Amino acid sequence: YKILRGALMDTDGTFSFMWFQQFFNDPYYFKILGNSFKVSISATFMTLIIGYPMAYFFNLYEIKGKKFVQILVILSAMSAPFIGAYAWIQLLGRSGFITVFLRNTFGFEMPTIYGFNGIVLVLTLQLIPLVFMYISGALKKIDRSLIEASENMGITGAKRFFKVIVPLTMPTVLAAAILVFMRAFSDFGTPLLIGEGYRVFTVEIYQQFMGEVTRNYNFASTISIITVIITATIFLIQKYISKRFSFSMHSINSIERKQAKGINNILIHGFVYFVIFLSFLPQVLVAYQSFQKTSGKLFVKGFSLDSYKTALYRVGDAIPNTLYIGGLAIVFTVLIAVFIAYLVVRRS
Repeated sequence: YKILRGALMDTDGTFSFMWFQQFFNDPYYFKILGNSFKVSISATFMTLIIGYPMAYFFNLYEIKGKKFVQILVILSAMSAPFIGAYAWIQLLGRSGFITVFLRNTFGFEMPTIYGFNGIVLVLTLQLIPLVFMYISGALKKIDRSLIEASENMGITGAKRFFKVIVPLTMPTVLAAAILVFMRAFSDFGTPLLIGEGYRVFTVEIYQQFMGEVTRNYNFASTISIITVIITATIFLIQKYISKRFSFSMHSINSIERKQAKGINNILIHGFVYFVIFLSFLPQVLVAYQSFQKTSGKLFVKGFSLDSYKTALYRVGDAIPNTLYIGGLAIVFTVLIAVFIAYLVVRRS
């Protein structure tokens, strides 16, 4: 209500559509709207293309170290978005570790990490774990008898994947897609750090709210309202499409993992490990740099715990506050969500 009120008031506090007129009369804002859609759709498409096969291989075949892989997936999904952007700048930026190594060793110049490609790369690697966990949950509910029936009818391999597995998991695929799209569309830290001149909606809203030169709360509110309308519309479209794929399925016997043989086993393990490695690489880099010695704001040779001492001294109550607020949020969220879910499902 507060944001809507700000969008419908002019500078004198009277009712007006002037801010909406300003938005729709300026092609610049349509451009950043298009940028946001391009980033979000591309990230959603890439996470599904990579995350779905990963979940499929993980749940239908024996993967060595699968418990450890699951832990890494969860940890990858837990990191803050700007940490991933910062880490990939350290790795693939103009003076990044990988960029410098490839340039000095092989004379190969890496494509720039900044702009559209970099944003999509970082968002994809950040959001793959969400798709993986969603699809894994859906695959575990598929009854083994359906897989056996398809094999008896000669449907195996890739044909089985597209004709049996994908249709059975389509409601979950759509749910995962809308979640990834919303996360990518609303992400602020990644485009801000890695976008450079590639502006998206969230960064524009921030600039209007907190601009160093000028601040316009009313226009920022207008852009926010337009964002809410767009995301709500996309959500309703997703719900409509989901109804066409909705069905009930009672799983008695869950799918049993099989041992892939030969080159297929190598490729499956290589694919899963490589995706997990890329998703978890930012955390590895940040952990490594936390032990490096520093002189001012620069890294120097050697390792120490000085950074941890400095951090713990400076943060004060930040860590206890984070745990306290997070714990309270979990309790209230679970209680309220369970209550609402009960009323929605069991009452008219």
